[in-house]
Parts: sequence; structure tokens; C-alpha cells
Amino acid sequence: MNSVQMAMLTLFLTLLAGLIGFCVTLYLKESWLDGVSRDQFKALRNMIGSLLAVCLAFLLVTAKNNFDKKVELVRAQASNVILLHRVLDLLGDEASEARTKIIRTLQGQIDLLQVARHDNIDQKEAFKKAKIDSFREAVLAIEAKDQNKSWAKSTALNLTQEITGIRWKIFNELNANIPLEVVLFLIALLVTVFFNFGVISHNHWTAAFGLIAASMCVSGAIFLLVELDRPFQGFFTVPTEPLKSAVDIIKME
Repeated sequence: MNSVQMAMLTLFLTLLAGLIGFCVTLYLKESWLDGVSRDQFKALRNMIGSLLAVCLAFLLVTAKNNFDKKVELVRAQASNVILLHRVLDLLGDEASEARTKIIRTLQGQIDLLQVARHDNIDQKEAFKKAKIDSFREAVLAIEAKDQNKSWAKSTALNLTQEITGIRWKIFNELNANIPLEVVLFLIALLVTVFFNFGVISHNHWTAAFGLIAASMCVSGAIFLLVELDRPFQGFFTVPTEPLKSAVDIIKME
């Protein structure tokens, strides 16, 4: 399920739980909802709410860190490509084929990153086609005629290896880090809290408005959690601008 579906599921279930709580209140005896019973319900709600808040905050921070990590990987890849381009300048015209393959490879990866954003695309299959190391052979084919060019070729090969390593690191971390079962457990806790809220609330429009507002807020939190945990898919995706800038820099020179 994508982030929108999870948010809509959360919104529906929490509103339904609150509505059921309101309805249950109509059939409970007055003695069951006296001061002591309400205090017990509130204590239970506060306990579950505190647990929920801690878990949700921790998972949101984890998902945000995961998203930032992927952004840094893409930026590092773009920086290494630009540095590789500078090193290839030392090899002269013999590196022209390698530059051409670098541009072609980066453009292909940019296109595949954009395609991988859609829900119906197999992301792993898309990334397998992004052959970021396809220009390694072109670098190996360059003849090092003197000591300076030998150093430049060795440095270029090292950078090629780093770029390839980043590509495979991205490939191996495509899946969401937070299991779906954990998100469903959070939704179950939310349903419990909203049912409790409905039971101890008075059947009044202000309580209903508060229930709807709270349900929308927690649905938004679930949306952000799922969205940030899938940095290459959805609405908030890892930007490809660093890779595009690297392509433009190579083309201009």
C-alpha cells in the first residue's frame, strides 16, 4: 500500500472507531460512565497515547534520516562524477569516449529514477537497467603514456569504483525500512485511542469536530511516515537535480 492508501485507511478506521465509541455510549448504563470509570478510560487513553506518540515520533525520525541518507548518496554520486570528469581532462582527447558514456549513463539513471517513482513500476528492475558502471571499460581502454596520465587513469578508476559502489548501495536499499506490520500496529493503537475518545465524549458537534480534526492529523502523520520511508517512490522523492547538474557541467565543457 502506498502513502495515500495508508493515510485514507487510517482516516477511515479512526473516524469509524470514534463513531462506534459515540454509539456505544448511548447504550451504556450511566453507572458505567461515572467519574471513576471516566478516569480509568482517560488513564488508559493517556497510556496508549503516550506509547503511540513515542513510537510514531521515533519512526518519523528514522524515516527522515533514511530519506536524508538517500539524498546524500545521490549528491555524493553526482560529486564523484564531476570529479571524475575533471580527472579525465588530464587524459586529453583519449577520454572523450568515456565522457560520452558517462553522460549517457547518468541520463539513463535520471530517467529510471523518474520512472521508479510510480507505484506500478518494479523499482528493482528499473535500477538494474541503470548501468552506472558501463563507462569503466572506456576508462580502462585509455592508454597511460606517461606518469601523470598513469596517475590520472588510476584515480579515474578509483572514482569509477566509488560511483559503482554508491549505485549498488542505492539498489540494495530500495525497499522500505519500516515493516508494514509496524505501521498497521500503529494504526491499531490509533483505533483504540479514538474508540476511547468516543466513549468518554459527549455526543456534541464540538466533540465530533475534534474527532475529525485529530483523525486528519494522525492520518497526515502516517502519510509522512510511509512517504519518507520510500524515498524513491511517491510524492516526496529524492531529487535528481544533482545528477542533472553533473550532466550539464560535462556537456558544457
